[in-house]
Amino acid sequence: MGPSGRWLPRSLSVTPTTALARYFKQIVKSARANGTAGPTEDHTDDFLGCLNIPVREVPVAGVDRWFKLEPRSSASRVEGDCHLVLKLITTQRDTAMSQRGRSGFLSHLLLLSHLLRFEHPAEEPNSSSWRGELSTPAATILCLHGAQSNLSPLQLAVLHWQVSSRHHQTCTLDYSYLLGLLDDMQAHWEEAPSLPQEQEEGLADSFSAFSEFGLQLLRQLRDYFPATNSTAVYRLELLLKCLGKLQFFQPSFEICPFETELNMDVAAALKRGNREWYDRILNARSPREQPGPQRLPGLVVLADAIYDDLQSCYSVYASLFHSILNVDVFTLTFRQLERLVAEEAWVLTEELSPKMTLEVASGLFELYLTLADLQRFWDSIPGRDSRSLALAGIHTPFLPAVKLWLQVLRDQAKWRLQGAVDVDTLEPVDPSSRHSSSAATAGLCLSHIQELWVRLAWPDPAQAQGLGTQLGQDMCEATLFYTELLRKKVDTQPGAGGEAVSEALCVVLNNVELVRKAAGQALKGLAWPEGAPGLEGVLPRPLLSCTQALDDDLQREAHTVTAHLTSKMVGDIRKYVQHISLSPDSIQNDEAVAPLMKYLDEKLALLNSSLVKGNLSRVLEALWELLLQAILQALGANRDVSADFYSRFHFTLEALVTFFHAEGQGLPLESLRDGSYKRLKEELRLHKCSTRECIEQFYLDKLKQRTLEQNRFGRLSVRCHYEAAEQRLAVEVLHAADLLPLDANGLSDPFVIVELGPPHLFPLVRSQRTQVKTRTLHPVYDELFYLRAAAAGPVCCSPSWTTTGCPPTTSPGRVSERPGGGRGSVRSALRMLEGRTSKEAQEFVKKLKELEKCMEADP
Repeated sequence: MGPSGRWLPRSLSVTPTTALARYFKQIVKSARANGTAGPTEDHTDDFLGCLNIPVREVPVAGVDRWFKLEPRSSASRVEGDCHLVLKLITTQRDTAMSQRGRSGFLSHLLLLSHLLRFEHPAEEPNSSSWRGELSTPAATILCLHGAQSNLSPLQLAVLHWQVSSRHHQTCTLDYSYLLGLLDDMQAHWEEAPSLPQEQEEGLADSFSAFSEFGLQLLRQLRDYFPATNSTAVYRLELLLKCLGKLQFFQPSFEICPFETELNMDVAAALKRGNREWYDRILNARSPREQPGPQRLPGLVVLADAIYDDLQSCYSVYASLFHSILNVDVFTLTFRQLERLVAEEAWVLTEELSPKMTLEVASGLFELYLTLADLQRFWDSIPGRDSRSLALAGIHTPFLPAVKLWLQVLRDQAKWRLQGAVDVDTLEPVDPSSRHSSSAATAGLCLSHIQELWVRLAWPDPAQAQGLGTQLGQDMCEATLFYTELLRKKVDTQPGAGGEAVSEALCVVLNNVELVRKAAGQALKGLAWPEGAPGLEGVLPRPLLSCTQALDDDLQREAHTVTAHLTSKMVGDIRKYVQHISLSPDSIQNDEAVAPLMKYLDEKLALLNSSLVKGNLSRVLEALWELLLQAILQALGANRDVSADFYSRFHFTLEALVTFFHAEGQGLPLESLRDGSYKRLKEELRLHKCSTRECIEQFYLDKLKQRTLEQNRFGRLSVRCHYEAAEQRLAVEVLHAADLLPLDANGLSDPFVIVELGPPHLFPLVRSQRTQVKTRTLHPVYDELFYLRAAAAGPVCCSPSWTTTGCPPTTSPGRVSERPGGGRGSVRSALRMLEGRTSKEAQEFVKKLKELEKCMEADP
């Protein structure tokens, strides 16, 4: 074939086949004519190259591509490509089918149907994954027949869809393959959206048949497309997309294949399927002809199945149906199933109310929990009104059963805790935990009760208060029952009598702390549900009181276990404190304290590895108090010893403060230096004071006891001031009230003694006394006394005051105020003086005792 440059077409379409040879001959003849012309002759058609294309190599579907031009001879110079479009079409040959009046479209449809049934038999395994892949001979036959029948791409796409969609109804195909056929048909439809009426009607019929088949599958949605099977869910998605794709063609049909909107048909199919599924389970599990007690377990199973189904619908199906077909499948399914199960529940509860037994109550309680869960599905959807539900108010007939079941729950909790403690070895469950197995069980049990209350979600606020309070009290009772079991368990634990630090006691202490926190958390979870105005998240007063009482009880239990744990160390602590007190003055303080510090370091290291942080602090506080008491006892057992003795204990006290503070990792300094520490510090200071300093401290402490509190000695009003020019103290005794009756007639003859103290500061000042007021308990004196005394320092006197008990003591001398004060300090100073053997100390104590004896004499 030798084309010339002027007339060579860019693309060549030669039809029919008989004309192809003549066309090629003309090209060859023109090329030869151009080749024999002389070189000087002006030819308008120059030879550009030739192509040799065997007809047998032209495919039936035709070819559309560029061909490389070839030279006619070795002397020819040829360059370039030629673009040809070749098609082989035969329409002039009669066949048996054409003679019977069948068109090429119908013949191709029948041929494709037979090939599909042959290539894809129904008994083939995994047939649902077949994507329409035909064998090479089958594909060749179809291609030849399509070309011979001169079928357009749209007709071929329509034929493939009609045959495949019909075949799919008997032998499942891959939905992605069907969706691809629809996409291909849509693409050709947009290019040439016209079909003969007969073919369009056939396509419409295929759409109707496929949509009807798809709706049948959606009626059995749970069977064919279970939500737990991801492959099935994907197939459902493709089916919905296929159904949605059918709506694209609906406006193009003159004869509409759909009687109603597709989403309405889908909703109707889903409703029918829901009812069939519900009736199937109801008849299998809870037939209506059975008595109520026998139907109850089956209805519980039905309610659970509905809950699981709605869960799947909400999490899996809803998004697919809404995004593809704009169908709210969850709302549709929920309303239908909720109404059906509510009808059964109302009827059954009315029948069972007169027959309330423990077994019936258990079943009704379980049923109500599931129904409450169903209602929460609806509440989770914004804009829904729960009052329109058939389950609204369903809680009322369940109230007696719930009350009875809460009692059962309490007993079951105790039984479970008893079993957990019985098998508990009081050893940590693993190296990372410091509590035993029973504590984990107790915490889990309390958590389950709190979760049960959340699921219960009782809608009536007044009834919810009563139920919540009762449940909270039951939880407190169960918690205390568990701690009591623990205490009995550890008391019977063998082999721990000689240990200073018992591992079992440490575990019990950790258990109590864990359960205390778990109980507090669970009780906080019993706050009022929504619907109680102004009380959301607030514990009622009875439940709050119960919670506080439980926490106090558990704190006391923890202190009891702590005391039991530290009591095993009392003997050792006293031994090491005695070692400090008996150490000779010749050894250094740190050497005397070293054995105690080593002992404490060993024991606290063991406690630190065995106790949780809160319990370790609690034990440290108890040990600290034990140490302070042991040192106080050692000081009380040693009177009038050397100053080095008290200096050593002062060193010991500060060393213990540093040890227990542990650079901020132990007890805080403010708690270490409070309570008994202050008393011990004052004891050590007073032991280092002289006798006169102790007497002065006694008077200073007495000054700090001025109070208006009522006591058995009565009240005395005194006014005084210091006259600096005269160097004297003016004391005006005003009156007294509520004195003790010391006479047989129920009255007294009171008088007041005024003196300056301490005596060693005012040795020349004599005491004075008022007149005796006979037969009265409320004397009025109004007497003024002057006590000459030169102030050695600044004097501050109150203009007037009222005192109780012993008369006020005013000291304008040089006594300086020291830290301390209060009743405890007065007793400390007096105790120091009682232990002194000096004459001055013994005379002062004797005088005070005589005065006290006089005041406390019986009438």
